[in-house]
Amino acid sequence: MSSSTKRIFFGAGLILVGGLFLAQQLLGLEIHLGAVIIGVLFALGAAAFLFVMFQRRENWWAAIPGMTLLGLAVLICFGSLFPEFFDRFGGSIFLGSIGLAFLIVLLMKHENWWAVIPMGVLFTLALVAGVGDSLGGWAVSAILFLGIAITFGIIGLMPVGRNEKWPWIPAGVCGVIGTCFMLFSSQMMASFAGLIWPAILVIFGVYLIARTFLKK
Repeated sequence: MSSSTKRIFFGAGLILVGGLFLAQQLLGLEIHLGAVIIGVLFALGAAAFLFVMFQRRENWWAAIPGMTLLGLAVLICFGSLFPEFFDRFGGSIFLGSIGLAFLIVLLMKHENWWAVIPMGVLFTLALVAGVGDSLGGWAVSAILFLGIAITFGIIGLMPVGRNEKWPWIPAGVCGVIGTCFMLFSSQMMASFAGLIWPAILVIFGVYLIARTFLKK
């Protein structure tokens, strides 16, 4: 970064922290300033990495620390303001922010197909963390394995998957295991997932048969 850019970042941080101090003193807001200041520091670090990322497409790597720090900043800053919400969904927000980082890596450079794996796993874990308390063990296991199956299925549909067939092995194995767990879960079978997942299986089966005949 140039010296002027650094001054802008530090100036914005000072303004934000000073403004919070003034708001607490003048308005009597119940703000945990220590947590907010730490959150602001994480946010400034995230902004620095994201600034580097937007400078050049080759700096796609900066999305990973940038989005991770941003997720931490959101947890720390808003966790004290909305404790009940973040107690339940804080883990999902943090995991989702890291998964979003790998999505950005993939979008910035399509050759980084490997980013689909951590992206899919983290999005799946974020979903599990968000709904796990309201579902039984069978449903949580089904979501976990089906999410991993979809992740490797996406890789199988990408150019690397058309050249190499290995992604379909973990996709198929996890898909079968996840479907079995889903059949054991009455909650999932009675929900929207009980309709959408069988429909996905039917569509995928039709695709495989149609693809075979089209090749011939």
